[in-house]
This record gives sequence, C-alpha cells and structure tokens, in this order.
Amino acid sequence: MNSQLKNNVYDVPEEVLNKINSTLSTIKDPNVIGIDRAKKLINDKKVTYGQLKRIIHDIKNLDKNTEQTRYNLYGGEVMEKWSNTFLDGERQLVRSKKLASHNINNNTGMNGLRKNPFRKEGERKHSNKMSVDLLKSNSEENSVSSLKQNGLFEQIKRIKKLM
Repeated sequence: MNSQLKNNVYDVPEEVLNKINSTLSTIKDPNVIGIDRAKKLINDKKVTYGQLKRIIHDIKNLDKNTEQTRYNLYGGEVMEKWSNTFLDGERQLVRSKKLASHNINNNTGMNGLRKNPFRKEGERKHSNKMSVDLLKSNSEENSVSSLKQNGLFEQIKRIKKLM
C-alpha cells in the first residue's frame, strides 16, 4: 500500500496551519525541537505521505502533558485527528481499487490471466499450467506417475500386442 501512496503530496488544512502558526508566534527560543518542521509546513502548506506518517508517529510517541509546546508545533489535536482520518481514507481508496480489480478478475473468469492486485511483486506465483513431462511431475494433480506405479502402461502394451 505504501508504494501507491509514497509519492503523494497533500495540502495541509488551514486549521492545522493556524494551530502551528499560533504556537510558533508564542515561542521565543529558536532551538525548540520541532520548530523547523513547523516552519516548513507553514511555508509549503503541503506535506508528503512520508512526512505525514512521521508526524503521526511523533505525535503518538510524545508525552502530550510534559511536551505541550512540541505537540502544538506538530499541529496538536487538530493535526492528529486530520492526519489519521485522512490517511485512513487514502489507504481505503487504494484497498477499494485493488478489491474492485480482484472482483472483476474473478467475476469475468479471467482468473490467472490478469495480475493479482493483492500479490506483491516479489511473491511467488503458483502456476496452474500442466507439466510438459507428466511422468516426471512432482504434483499429484497433474502427474501420471501413480498410473505408472500401478502397472497401467504395461497392461496397455499387452493389450496392443494382443490386437
């Protein structure tokens, strides 16, 4: 899912920018942790998918009581609510597209002919093709080795000789 979202850039809502801007105006010390990120968000008014994930991570791992200024520099509760809701929606869109593609493949009888949208690129694809040499096949489904063990081929040879 990250691969479909990683290059996306999103507009930061005005409420979040206002919260960050009001917090920035109260800070006198330029060495406060998070001030650079806050200034960048105010200037760009945009955030990438990776940055948004990082902001969510930082907000979750912050002690909101002791680090209130830092929490507000990240956007505070407004940023926390918006980012979680927004990213959940974006991820659900990707999932819905994959699910729709998967359902189309299944309902049109094109199973195996089109790429499985849920399969990652590196995953092993199980083939439904029949083995070329059925006697050497390792699969029970498409192997005739069990027929060979039961002596069926010898019986066929005897029948041909009798004819």
